[in-house]
Amino acid sequence: MAQDYYEVLGVDKGAEEGEIKKAYRKLALKYHPDRAPESKKKEYEEKFKEISQAYRILSDKEKKAQYDQFGQTFEGQAPFGQGFSQQDFHSFYDAFGGEDIFEDLGFSRIFEEIFGRRTRATAQAGDDISIDMEISLEDAYHGLEKEVDLRKLVSCSECQGKGGKKLKKCSVCQGSGYQQIQSRSILGYFIQQRPCSECQGRGEVPEEECSHCRGQGRIKENKKIKVIVPQGIENGQTLRLSGQGQAGKHGSQSGDLFVSIHIKEHKYFKRQSDNLFYELVVNFTQASLGDRIEIPTIDGEINLKIPSGTQPGELIELKGKGMPRLYGRGKGDMIIRIRVEVPKKLSRQQKKLIKELSKSS
Repeated sequence: MAQDYYEVLGVDKGAEEGEIKKAYRKLALKYHPDRAPESKKKEYEEKFKEISQAYRILSDKEKKAQYDQFGQTFEGQAPFGQGFSQQDFHSFYDAFGGEDIFEDLGFSRIFEEIFGRRTRATAQAGDDISIDMEISLEDAYHGLEKEVDLRKLVSCSECQGKGGKKLKKCSVCQGSGYQQIQSRSILGYFIQQRPCSECQGRGEVPEEECSHCRGQGRIKENKKIKVIVPQGIENGQTLRLSGQGQAGKHGSQSGDLFVSIHIKEHKYFKRQSDNLFYELVVNFTQASLGDRIEIPTIDGEINLKIPSGTQPGELIELKGKGMPRLYGRGKGDMIIRIRVEVPKKLSRQQKKLIKELSKSS
């Protein structure tokens, strides 16, 4: 007589989903074949199959309801044959919800390879493209729209990326996009899923191959792509243009375009984050008596007042005259460092005046 599934897992008939999973996890770890002593290999294998079958039914609401009503007659148990069934290890994977336990047991890569979560293979996506763009500090201040010329793979216009005409279901994989290949490991026989060699994971093939792209669904062309550089971008930052990389095979997803920004050195300004530094050279008289001097800013010239008694190295700060902050959060400052220039040669009159000034001070 077939054993009761609730008895197999050691739970009551009214057990909740969480209680069923907890019981299964405990037993699955205890009787996992990879942990079996050499003398008890067969016993552990049989027990692991038994608890996996029980969990597979009781963890599924519909199957559990049918089992509660009709018993095991509602669904004949699939024969196990030699080794383990793929379902036994799917139950184990689902109950533990990740790879940590697999790593503890030492075979995470086996499960990752055999039980990939995707139900259908995907065609080859396009590669990313990386380019460099050099701009001026003014471009970084105002923002910039610039077209770049690229020779890259694009979707074939003749077949709309499909690789041909009159698509039909792939006869090799029956439209699934993958092939099942049986292989053997230390744990028994497994069915592995790999992208179909005939349709490369699409699940369909054209009756007539496109002569323009030779069935690839993409061709090389020169394309102009508009790059929008935002205000305030900094040297070394990278812009990402989604879907502007190489086209994927047979209409699959395109890669991205990455644009690395390089800002040229400026003849007046040094940039630190959002602030701009400018060195202003004044003579002794201007520093002593004060003056008004026209100076450049990143956004045009202004008339700057030099206070009397300005000292060498003194800083004058102009609020909001620096670089825009990204995403419209105001602007940095412009910081002016004063450098007083001392003349190397003086006329007799100048020397006389300085000597008199020296005596009075």
